[in-house]
Amino acid sequence: MQIKIKSVQIIDGKKEEINQIGTGSIEEYEKGSILSWSIPEEPLQYQMTILENKILIKNQNQKMIFELGKTTKGELQAGYGKLSISITTNHMEIKKENTHIKNIFLDYEISIQETTNYENKIEITIQ
Repeated sequence: MQIKIKSVQIIDGKKEEINQIGTGSIEEYEKGSILSWSIPEEPLQYQMTILENKILIKNQNQKMIFELGKTTKGELQAGYGKLSISITTNHMEIKKENTHIKNIFLDYEISIQETTNYENKIEITIQ
């Protein structure tokens, strides 16, 4: 299946938008779903665990947890070592068609090493 990812970062008032298309699959279970995908231009494999009130994203370089209204901790592997990140989820929405997930929206603030802060919005469309 095709996975479309639109990511918008707002750093120091500057807005940067990245659009990517990958291929992947979704496995649906009683208590949640697992979306896995890859993007041809990147060597990374992404995995998103989707629960009722929580989303976890991981790949070879990062682990992020999104929980509405909460600040969670994660990590980012940079060329010079692991960096701690904090994620504050402002909005999280999962849209379904029949019983299948079709869209995921995340709006969050991220802080890297408690020094760099920016807003990020992600929209994922599953086709």
